[in-house]
Order: sequence, then C-alpha cells, then structure tokens
Amino acid sequence: MGLLYYLKIKKTRGRINLQDSGVSYSCISPKCLHTRKCLHTRRVSDTFTLFSSLLFLLFVNAAFAQESLLDKAITIPKQHTTLYNALNLISDKAGCLFIYDSQVVESDKRVKLVAENQSLKSVLDNILGDPVIEYKVIGQHILIYRVIKEKLNVRLPQPTAVTHDTIKNIIVKGHIFDSENKSAIPFASIGIVEENIGTITNMDGYFTLKIPASYAGSSLVVSHIGFMSQNIPIKLLNEQKVDLFLERRVISLQEVIIRYIDPHTIITKAMQKRAVNNNHEPVYTTSFYREGVEKNKRYISYSEAVFKIYKSPYSHDEHSDQVKLLKSRKIEDSNPKDTVFLKLKAGILSALQLDIVKCVPDFLDLSSSTSYIFTYSDMVSYNSKDAYVITFIQKRGITDPLYAGTLYVDKDSYAILGADFEINPAFLDKAAEDLVLKKSRRLNVTLEKISYSVSYAPFKGKYFLSHARCDIKLRTRLRHHLSSDNFNTFLELATCNIDTVNVLKFQKEEVIKPNMVFSDAQYTNDDSFWGEFNSIAPEEKVDNAISKIIGEIEKIER
Repeated sequence: MGLLYYLKIKKTRGRINLQDSGVSYSCISPKCLHTRKCLHTRRVSDTFTLFSSLLFLLFVNAAFAQESLLDKAITIPKQHTTLYNALNLISDKAGCLFIYDSQVVESDKRVKLVAENQSLKSVLDNILGDPVIEYKVIGQHILIYRVIKEKLNVRLPQPTAVTHDTIKNIIVKGHIFDSENKSAIPFASIGIVEENIGTITNMDGYFTLKIPASYAGSSLVVSHIGFMSQNIPIKLLNEQKVDLFLERRVISLQEVIIRYIDPHTIITKAMQKRAVNNNHEPVYTTSFYREGVEKNKRYISYSEAVFKIYKSPYSHDEHSDQVKLLKSRKIEDSNPKDTVFLKLKAGILSALQLDIVKCVPDFLDLSSSTSYIFTYSDMVSYNSKDAYVITFIQKRGITDPLYAGTLYVDKDSYAILGADFEINPAFLDKAAEDLVLKKSRRLNVTLEKISYSVSYAPFKGKYFLSHARCDIKLRTRLRHHLSSDNFNTFLELATCNIDTVNVLKFQKEEVIKPNMVFSDAQYTNDDSFWGEFNSIAPEEKVDNAISKIIGEIEKIER
C-alpha cells in the first residue's frame, strides 16, 4: 500500500549497477489502485501493623493456592505418550494451564503417564524426571522452569551492576504455537490491552516484550484470529523464555435460526460506524518499523526504527500524520557481484497508508458502483471478539490489477478489526508496469505476489492501527541469461504504545519525510540501542544476518 520501489540499471565495465539518481517510480496503494490518481499513472495509491497483616495474608493466600493446586489428586489411565500430550491430559484433568520453555521441557519425548489418585506435583515429577525442575503457581497457571541448585557447586559469573533499563522494565520473551499441530503463529498479539503496551510475534512465532515494572501485577493477553485468547500473569513470565499454546476457537451458530447476512450491509455499517469506533482527536503512537530486501535467500538490506507518530483523526488522510525518528539501525550486505539491486522508496509513507480506516481502499468504498463481488463466508474469533468474515474479489470483465482478500468486522460494534488481501494474482503483470517505470531494457521483471495484512486494537473505547505489513515477491532476469534473481521485500509497522495527553504537532525540524528511501539514511555508531522501546523480534534468518555483522549495526537518535 503505497509501496514504492525503484530499479534503475546501468552497465559499467561489464557489470550492471544501481544508480540512485534520476529514478522514476510509482505507487501501489489500495487507496488509489483503481483511481489512477497517484503520481504518473495514479493507478495504485495515494497502551504499619495493618499493612503488615494484609501483606502477610496475601502471602499466605498465594502460598496456599500454589500448594493446593500442586497437591490436587488426579487419576489418568496408564499410557505411553509424548510429554506434550501428557501435559495436555494433566491440564484437562487438573484444570490448569502449563507454561514452559521447549528447551527445558522436551515435548516430543516419549513418557509413561501413570496417575492413580496421585498429587499433581508427583505426576509431574515422574514424567519430567529432572531433579532441577521446579514449579511456580499463580492462579491456575503453572510455570515449569529449571533452576541451578547450589549443591552442584557451579561457579557462575557474577552479574554486573543492574542497568537503569533493567530496573524500569520486565522482559518477557517466547514463542506462540497452535496447540493442535504445534506450528508457529505469526502476527499473534501480546500485551496489556487496557494500556496498549505490546508487540506481535514474528514469522517464527517468536516475541520479546518490555513491560514497565509498575505493571508487574497485571496480566498479558495473547490473542490471534481464530484462537482462544489467554490471560497470563506477568509475574510468571519475568525473565523466563516460554512457549505458549493457543487453542482454536470454534463459534457455534444457532442451528434453528438461519438468516441471510448481506456483506454489503456489513461493510456499509462499518464505514458509517467509523465516527463511533475510531479517533476524533489526534494521538501519539510509539511505533516500531522495519523493512528489508532479500535476494536469493540472502538479506542485502535490513532497517529497523522506533518512531513517534502524530496520528491525526480518522477523517484526515495520511498526509496529516507526522513521523519523528527516535532510534534506528540498519545492515547492508551487498555483494560486488550483484548485478541487480532493489530498494524500497517511501516505505514509511506506505506503512501509514496501510491504515485502511483513514486511507480507504476501493474495496471499502461502496459510495459508487463497486468493482468487487462480496461474500459473507464465516464468523471467527478475532482477538476474543466475534467477527464477520467478508471475502472480496474483483468482478469478471475488469482487467485492472485490483484486490482479493478478507475483511474482518466486529459483530456487535461493526468496527473494522483487520484485513488480509493481495493484488489479484491474475493481473500482477499489469501491476508490474506501475511498479517499475524505469529500468534497463535488458532487464525483465516478473511480479509473483504482493500481499498486505492489517489489524486494529481497542484503546479507551476507540480502535487504532495495531499492525500493518506488506510483502512483495518478484523475479528479475537479464535478457539472454538463463539464471534469474528472486527478491523478497517487506515493510512492517507495529504500534507499541498510545498517548493521548498533550498531543501537539511536531516542530518542522523534528519531522522526517515519510517518502524518503529509509535505508539510505545516515547512521552513527552506538553500543546501546533499543533501551525501553519495544520491537518485533527479527525472524531467525534475519537474526543470523544481524549476528554475522553485528559490528556494522548502526543507529541514529534525535
């Protein structure tokens, strides 16, 4: 959405290199793909005694709760199964939820499960078979973790002085999996909903989250489309790496009542309800941004940043938003033998344009004759809310590169909760004409996929953009060459915090241009980096790329 790429090729001494000047480009924003109003082609757009007694009672109650749950007697028929299945059976029987790290609990290990009116702790000790494993209980949650016993006489390195950041924050990290097949769940939300403090999982289902210590008594909410949300006490997770398994949620529809649900009516109501569901006043958001270019499975460019964004009301367009850079870093790993480079232009602006409530794409604009066929297909759980699922695809006979995808609308409030969509694969060749306007005549560019994902989260009764991502896959080949280069590029924006106090526009000198080539920005070295800011953890392959050239990671701070 508003993704602007450019390719310009120049042959030099037998090689072809990218030149950064005099580049033509165009835009592929859902806002104006079919309006032809963007740039040259305009097709594709524009959160003391009494006290001592109370404290003692709280301590006793917590200890009693922990002891009573672990002492609870359970009975399960004798069987041989995996440790993962055994824990699930125990969880169902005891009415508890286990939290653990897969490096501590070997979930695929075969175990003998025997429980004949035995205590929960005894059963766990038997199947885990590790003397250094201990348990911590809060409510119905049981954390399984490993400790280093003093009797092992292992001399551990003494910790250095606690940093200011450690004092202020609690660090939580781990993976989110589907309990049914143990597959990773990307883009799952983790955070304190009422405070809008949070992050999302990466493509590997991994997350890391920094929480102010003042929220130690709160609970984290873990959620994703189609899954039951989990509320987990933060005290269980502090400094622990954990695996969390979400159960699929099936919404039971009444068998007797059968009624037709008109998708056009749902979309119309969703657009009308923006005045109720979305912000009328500007807010500040602290947002994490990243973009990357991968060539033949090797990252040649990767940039990360933390922005403070002046987010204007929903009724204003994206050009009313302002972006202030707080921190950023990048890596570059271009090879002299590379013949084709690809860079992302106006990625920041594109991320802002992915707010489809502000920058309304044509599949949400029903004011005139629509170019889409809409179908009500299902009802799912979307971050613990029942949501209508509306699918859309362009009508037959229309040959412009429009969109196909899925829209999620809250069943009760008609708030737009999110959307997953892509440029219609059947017309990607025409989208390429707008994507690359100036290139070498010897270079053939083939688009393979352009997809978008957008989600919204509630804060103080209004919905705000929570996460937005765009992925583009393309292939390039020089004429008369048999080999080709495969490019995967992406941009991603996640809202980590929202502030509604004293929201004013930034000074002109503080604002960065959102249509800049962000990876070309100047950087200066700094040993510390993110500090108290939250981010999306890099995928494993990106993390490996960063670790190989960690000395070259740079940052800017303003």
